[in-house]
Amino acid sequence: MIRTREDVWTLTRAEGNWPGVLVAYERAVGLLRERDPAAGPPTNPVGWRFLAAIHGLEGPDGQPDTSNDLWSNCQHGSWYFLAWHRMYLLAFELIVQDVLQDDGWALPYWYAIDPEDRGRAILPPAFRDDTTELHTDKRSLLANGGSALPDLSQSLIQTLDADLFSTATGASTFGGGERSTPSFNGGERGLLEGVPHGAVHSLVGNDYDQSGNPYRFGWMGSFYTAGLDPVFWLHHANIDRLWQVWLDQDPAHLNPIDDPAWFDTKFSFPLPGGGLLTWKIGDVLDTASLGYNYESTAAPPAVAPPAIPVAVGGPDIGLGEEVIVPESIPPQVVGATLDVPLATSDTIDVPMSEPVDLGLALDADVATAGAGRVLLRIEGVTGTAAAPVYEVYLNVPPGEAPTEHPELRAGFFSTFGMTEASQRDELHDGSGLTTVLDVTPVRDVLERQRRWDPGRLQVSFIPVIPAPEGQEPELEEAVDARPADLRAGQIAVLVT
Repeated sequence: MIRTREDVWTLTRAEGNWPGVLVAYERAVGLLRERDPAAGPPTNPVGWRFLAAIHGLEGPDGQPDTSNDLWSNCQHGSWYFLAWHRMYLLAFELIVQDVLQDDGWALPYWYAIDPEDRGRAILPPAFRDDTTELHTDKRSLLANGGSALPDLSQSLIQTLDADLFSTATGASTFGGGERSTPSFNGGERGLLEGVPHGAVHSLVGNDYDQSGNPYRFGWMGSFYTAGLDPVFWLHHANIDRLWQVWLDQDPAHLNPIDDPAWFDTKFSFPLPGGGLLTWKIGDVLDTASLGYNYESTAAPPAVAPPAIPVAVGGPDIGLGEEVIVPESIPPQVVGATLDVPLATSDTIDVPMSEPVDLGLALDADVATAGAGRVLLRIEGVTGTAAAPVYEVYLNVPPGEAPTEHPELRAGFFSTFGMTEASQRDELHDGSGLTTVLDVTPVRDVLERQRRWDPGRLQVSFIPVIPAPEGQEPELEEAVDARPADLRAGQIAVLVT
């Protein structure tokens, strides 16, 4: 039997504030919470807090708690991100089905950043009802109050337009940087992990003042607590769905199935009744074989169609047929600025006169800045507090506001996971977050305006501030206010 994961807002609009799937989900959350001990660390592998600890649990030293082999195993900042979270959702869905005694129950998804429907950017009413198991006050006051998340649809379009799932050369990707081994935080995120994934986490979890400084921190805002919020699972169901959207909208979009470092990597999760369920990544690439599909995997209309039709064995590509995709040219670094402090709103000049070695394989002549594709690599961002998302603009005219020039907006940088990625321990070097944006369209705009300077690029970072619906929450609600203190280890320009 194939079960369908449905859009929670479609269900809510059709059935009222409490559609049947959420009534069942709320009962399951309560039953899973009853399995937790009253105090101390979680002990029941199929209890609510233990399941959240699989994603992350902070130890007494502020580092990931790995005293149980299953804890703090989430994969971020690498090409393992999507596959690990798919397995995590599958294990969770099996446990919910078991506690409900309903093997047809399917986790709904929350399409929080929908370019066609801003109404979906509001947390569904069932999660805002403070008398129920789906509500928590460890969540943004704005989100719980029914404010819509900021419009980040351009970033989603940019993500779904990405050409590659992963790469080892530092290019912009959909799925993340390649690694030979799993990591709690690998550092180099794919576009999907940044926005919408990370942005929704931060915006639902935390509250920010109108300068972008965080002043309340909730569960969804941290690796260590995100799984405690019932909406986490619906958010990640949508991220899993967007993986399939990306694959479906262009036959040239491929998972890296020919690389055993990805395809053969295994992860384990608890089973109802005891024991472990172990999958390798190659086992979880076909949702139908896993017993589920999604209400819709249609790409938003604004997503660019494939530039070059791919024909293999006729007009339709059948299952198992090979699609040949030309290898991308390794990016060549043409300029960089090292150790960049980023204030609440900042502009950085990146000189592009001399090549800089980022440790990438520079096996060809460096291309001129005006040719090929241009990438902006924001590397090694560390800190303890920041706005949830920064808009990134290029070469804004002097004296003018970047937000008045949407044509110069290169993309978005999400800060979710920055604190965790800044921590140093025996397994992690605290090197921070890295995001790579394909800024070729902005380069083309600047060239048409005759304002593209191959010798210098100006990069502006503008915080995206959530707008309250009505009165802004009182600042005395703050529990951990602190100013943004992020900095980038390097901002580099690459061309292919």
